[in-house]
Amino acid sequence: MNSHRLVKLLASTSICALVLSGCFTGERPTLMPEKTVPAVSDTAIQEVITILNSTPNANFTVAYEIVTKFGDLHTAATLAFDPLSGTSITIAEVRYIYLANGTTLTCSTITSVCAPGIDESRVSDRQLVSTIFKKAAIERMQQDARVAVGSAVASTEVIVDNNATCSAIPVVDGNGATQSKTYCAFTDLGVVASMDTADLTITALSFTATTTADQFSA
Repeated sequence: MNSHRLVKLLASTSICALVLSGCFTGERPTLMPEKTVPAVSDTAIQEVITILNSTPNANFTVAYEIVTKFGDLHTAATLAFDPLSGTSITIAEVRYIYLANGTTLTCSTITSVCAPGIDESRVSDRQLVSTIFKKAAIERMQQDARVAVGSAVASTEVIVDNNATCSAIPVVDGNGATQSKTYCAFTDLGVVASMDTADLTITALSFTATTTADQFSA
């Protein structure tokens, strides 16, 4: 084999190795945004995004009701955060655990079986992802900011005894009518307090300033 063919073979082998490596390993999912989120020019939207992009510094648990509007599916969910342990999100019987050391798990609260990594397909029938209370909400707001047909309206609320900062974003729905998508974030907790969009309604039902060890296991 001449040197020219050898170089081409080695280059092809290296590319294949990189491609296969990317397929097998992929991007490690995270709940908390790892990079600075690009700013949105609408200040009412950006204020909520900034809160959601912040990292809490105290223990808390929030219980939610989520309604998937297509099919009228009602789902109980819980988010627990502990600065030392990490974040636990329970959606129906599926528990997603993002440990502070970087380990991620997908668990069943029924069978107590956990698998490494985050398996979003377990709740996809409800049009949900494990990061809906933080990162995914930011992504939704960024998309809505791009298609908004006017300025968002800022407001504040008190939700389950906690201050919340809100933004109502005007968008055009599939029928050509203008509708508002509303996002509220707990001002001091950095997670969703409520959300009302075309496909989902999220409502915080309760708040406690504690977590328990069992929230970070199946």
